[in-house]
Amino acid sequence: MSPKEEKEKPRLRGAAMLQYIWDYYKLRILLVGICLYVVCYLAYRNVTAEYPQLYLAYVNLDVGETLNKGLTEGFISCLAPSEKNSVVKTLPGLALTESLQRIDTSYLYASQMKILSAIDSQRLDIVLMNQEAFDAFSQNGFLTDLTAFAERYDLSALQPFFVENIEILTDNAAEVIVDPSAEYHSEVTSYPMAIDISEFPMIREAGFPDRVFLGIIANSPRTETAAAFVSYLSGSKVIVR
Repeated sequence: MSPKEEKEKPRLRGAAMLQYIWDYYKLRILLVGICLYVVCYLAYRNVTAEYPQLYLAYVNLDVGETLNKGLTEGFISCLAPSEKNSVVKTLPGLALTESLQRIDTSYLYASQMKILSAIDSQRLDIVLMNQEAFDAFSQNGFLTDLTAFAERYDLSALQPFFVENIEILTDNAAEVIVDPSAEYHSEVTSYPMAIDISEFPMIREAGFPDRVFLGIIANSPRTETAAAFVSYLSGSKVIVR
């Protein structure tokens, strides 16, 4: 092309220029856009990602903001894990029994399903509860035997606070539901299933009207951290092996 023809060639401007760039460079633009998205997404995840150290549920208990911070942020501060953004994940406001005031059936059912789902997915380690919830967890075999747990994690000093309850191994409850005239019978076992934490400093200061129990879920994969939480709550030094 001669200099004269080059000079006479119309120059693209505005929308025409953008269309030209898109037509000839769209593949490069898309690749650069994807790379930028991946980099930004990874950076965002690195900053905002949470690393749960423990899963904690409050069942049949109204835990206020001050106590909740002590049980979550306070414990993480004391535990000092190496992972950034470490947290204690909580399941607050759960109801497990029908005798509570102001609890409708649908909310009760939703709470029960949430508890069962958390246990099945191993996303529940410790439960703080009242006596009724303690009985329900115990009878269903959800709580660990604290005798072996205390021996493993050197928590024998807390044995005076251990509370026994019964686990129902087998029963004929289904038969009784169908035939109310049938006599109920069951096979049970008993062992220490919870810790009465009512007089532990943080719990006592919260002013609960009734006894408060701490149970450790039997299938918890974070038993070391659960033991550290018990030590922290009792006022002992937190030790994680």
